[in-house]
Amino acid sequence: MMELTLQRKLYEEIVDYLNRNGTSLAATAQPHSGATYFDPAYMAREKALMATLPVIVGHGSSIAEPYQYIAHDDTGVPVIVVRQPDGRLKAFLNICRHRAARLCPSGQGQAKLFACPYHGWTYRPDGRLHALLKEGFPDIDDAQSHLVELPVEERHGLIWLITTPGLDIDVAAFLGDLDVELASFPMRDFQLERAEVLEYDINWKFVLDGFLEVYHIPKLHSNTIAPYFFGRHSPFQPMGRHGRLLGVRKIFDDIKDEPFDSDRFLRSVAINYQVFPNSFFIWQGDHFEIWTPYPTDVPGRCKVRIQSLCTPDMIGGEWTRRWDRNWKILIDTVKAEDWAMSQEVQADLPHLPDHQVLFGRNEPALQHFHTELDRALAPA
Repeated sequence: MMELTLQRKLYEEIVDYLNRNGTSLAATAQPHSGATYFDPAYMAREKALMATLPVIVGHGSSIAEPYQYIAHDDTGVPVIVVRQPDGRLKAFLNICRHRAARLCPSGQGQAKLFACPYHGWTYRPDGRLHALLKEGFPDIDDAQSHLVELPVEERHGLIWLITTPGLDIDVAAFLGDLDVELASFPMRDFQLERAEVLEYDINWKFVLDGFLEVYHIPKLHSNTIAPYFFGRHSPFQPMGRHGRLLGVRKIFDDIKDEPFDSDRFLRSVAINYQVFPNSFFIWQGDHFEIWTPYPTDVPGRCKVRIQSLCTPDMIGGEWTRRWDRNWKILIDTVKAEDWAMSQEVQADLPHLPDHQVLFGRNEPALQHFHTELDRALAPA
């Protein structure tokens, strides 16, 4: 669990905010170009950047056994990730080397061979070509016949992948200080309870923006989340390109005048980790939610993979009803409130004469994310 010294520091910071009605503040309000949400050229640069960075494509527990695989094109690139007999993962472009047909449909399964549905070229789970019509290709080059391998790593139970072949992947180095903090949670022991992929008519960054500030909670979520969470009093800490923002539950009032207690503290906050460029981890006291939006072919549409992770003893049986209820509330709320508002903003932004929006001092995590993204996309 989160290191006790850090818990105590965050507890004291929140108590201070509550006592003086304060919150974490940036140095100044920050103008930002709203064109970044609808400009195709900006989106093209975002996609080029994402192709060079580790992004989350699934959870290792969904392919725990040898020869199990997942395949999808959430990233915009068709990929397949296969558990090898020795327990390692290998990832490939889900594209046959003969005529570029999709090797297998999106989904998950278990297979010792993958046969192309077009002409029947067959591949082993390690990507090597297994069989083809020899008379048609007597001089085939091995280097041109195996599946194209992609960099992949399993860390913190999650599957991280780079969609550009030939690049090195080192998730711990990529996460920096955040890697150590995530390792303090029992994420390696968690399993995937459920996952869902949604497509929505909003820019992918709006999905993250909804988690990057609590200022909107009292108004936008007045009948859903606002009775349970404050719209301020939230500590924020940049962690390189990443960041940590705490949501403070109103039950924190019950402990602010009491001696620090770790269990009560952790039940009184939601710990939100923004993982650059496109993921958000939310610790909800006994489980994690992982939100990963991806851009599609147009700036005003995205695909979002949502995963719920918990310990194995919290899966199945009576727990299923709890997760069903939580999931419905979660999805219904973001669709009806966060994403409905984002759709309006998406439609309205191009009509502003200067396309400019403003991130407040009380939205430091929002400022940090967009600053880091703009910096990463700036010409060298």
